[in-house]
Amino acid sequence: MATVLKMLLAERHLKSHPEFLAAYDRCAAQLDPIIPPGHGPAKAQYYQWLSGRMIGLPRDYHCRVLARMFPGWTVEGLFQMANSAPAGTRSHEVGLPSTDIELEAFLGPEMVANGTTLVYPTFELTSRSVDALQAAKIPLQRIFERKASAFTSRHHIDVPVMLTENDIRGLLYVFSLLQRHTNIPIDFQSDRDTVSHCDRPYISFGLSSNDCTHVYLASVERPLFTIRDSPAPYLEHLELADGSRYESSDDRNIGIIARVRPSPDLHPDRYWIICAGMGPRGTSGAGWFLANYWSSLQQRAGDREFVAVIGVRTYSDQMVSLENLLMKSHESA
Repeated sequence: MATVLKMLLAERHLKSHPEFLAAYDRCAAQLDPIIPPGHGPAKAQYYQWLSGRMIGLPRDYHCRVLARMFPGWTVEGLFQMANSAPAGTRSHEVGLPSTDIELEAFLGPEMVANGTTLVYPTFELTSRSVDALQAAKIPLQRIFERKASAFTSRHHIDVPVMLTENDIRGLLYVFSLLQRHTNIPIDFQSDRDTVSHCDRPYISFGLSSNDCTHVYLASVERPLFTIRDSPAPYLEHLELADGSRYESSDDRNIGIIARVRPSPDLHPDRYWIICAGMGPRGTSGAGWFLANYWSSLQQRAGDREFVAVIGVRTYSDQMVSLENLLMKSHESA
């Protein structure tokens, strides 16, 4: 027998009193007015909460924090036994996703509160290509074609802009995660539009293909990673701040997941997350890893900036391994 509260904490991998207090303090700091750190339940009180032998409810400020920690549940419902809690103990419609507090910590308070933008890179024809097409009297709407279709009628596109398929696959993996486990508002935007108005948290997809990567590298004095030129076929390799170097090969592509604070003094609650890679499966494999193993990254990194290097087998986005996790220390943040 377990209370709903104990069940929910187990689902979120909060297995000890100190872990609970850390999550409690994060949520308390987001209330208005805030509740300062150190007001969480004492150890004996915490275990009484989990026991199911509570008489009445905790103090009002505890109730406020618990309501913030577990959106969708009433405080009364949290202290009922898990197998007897009626559906009515949820404070809103059953099935509406709520944000896991561990996932909230991973994404950052600003992203959870105000929404996130998923950023994809776009490519257009060079001016020389456009001039050549015009000289040949080929309309821009006909520069792409469908080589394999069951239909013989012509396929037209009105905007001849190219999206990279592997970056979009990575984006869709992460979009699915956010849809399943959060109610965070989600926007989609090209990297060109994002960098012109980048005063927001976002998750970007693509390495040198995405201008968001270049904004990070150009704006940070000591970035966690840099991109170096390499000979064909992969044209570039990755170098981390600790000097380690990674490059893709024909049987193993390299992906990265970087979580950075672009302006910690001005926006301490803001993260930019860069999901990228080198080779056909680098970004898509990193996206799959992020969508499925974000919790392991959060447990190891806490609130620190980090870059994770992901090895991806070239025959599947889902054949991945974590090869390195470089974290910025609090002193250097």
